[in-house]
Amino acid sequence: MERHWVIGDCWLGCERSGVSVIWLGPVQWDGQHAPFNACEPCLERLKRQANAYFLERHPATA
Repeated sequence: MERHWVIGDCWLGCERSGVSVIWLGPVQWDGQHAPFNACEPCLERLKRQANAYFLERHPATA
């Protein structure tokens, strides 16, 4: 899967603007939509958290 990075705002923690970000999905609230983007450092942190969760709580079975 090819990732499409654009210049924008990180909504995942660091809140930096004007950085390379990738779209993670829409934020939906009260009938409105906004793009949920993350920069690479924040995305890597999120992936590490998810992997730790999967390994600790839901290990993959063969």
